[in-house]
Amino acid sequence: MPKSDTLAAMAAQATRRASRATSPKPVKADPFAPTPEQREHAVYVEQDIVDVKTKGRVTIGKAFRKQPRFETMEGIGTEQMKALRCYRAAFDASEMSETKCALDVRPRGAAGSHGAISAIEARAFGASTLRGIECQLGALVHTLRDVALMDLTFSEAAMKRFGSREVDWIDIGKGKRRPRSIVKLVPKSGAHRQIIRDEFFTGLLLLAEAVGPYLSRAGIRSDRQP
Repeated sequence: MPKSDTLAAMAAQATRRASRATSPKPVKADPFAPTPEQREHAVYVEQDIVDVKTKGRVTIGKAFRKQPRFETMEGIGTEQMKALRCYRAAFDASEMSETKCALDVRPRGAAGSHGAISAIEARAFGASTLRGIECQLGALVHTLRDVALMDLTFSEAAMKRFGSREVDWIDIGKGKRRPRSIVKLVPKSGAHRQIIRDEFFTGLLLLAEAVGPYLSRAGIRSDRQP
């Protein structure tokens, strides 16, 4: 082989090696991250996991948590947002697993019996607070529960109460995705969605008054994991 051909072959081989070395490695999927299907129905944010110890609050890791829908809702005032967060925190505390609270299912039983007792007390306090708040909401409690606690949209809450109808939608596609027809469920009437919206914002006024006595208490907190 001529010397010029040998040098050309060596240069080509070196180029191939360099390209392999600089090729990006495939991104490893996070097994604990929400799936695309979950992200379609809710907003998830990555937050610190904080453990409360005798020396103070210690960050022990991160986790994805579902963000309440009302956090991104327009038209909610500052005091109303505080009321919603307090209401949601009481609900989350009341929903803590009784088994986990009793057994303290954590690595090496980190919090011991004291932590388990504290968790049980937090659950009982959350349930008591939730009852105290909701007894002042009257008939609007169902709408506030659907939107503030169950994360339903106004339309979803309207369909739950009044029923739904099917509507054909055309997805025009994007890139290599071809246009397609999609059947979606919508409220039977646009007025039904407006009814739920009006009830929710009316209920917020009652909620702000109901949670007032609880806002200064530090016992309402959420330890639920996503």
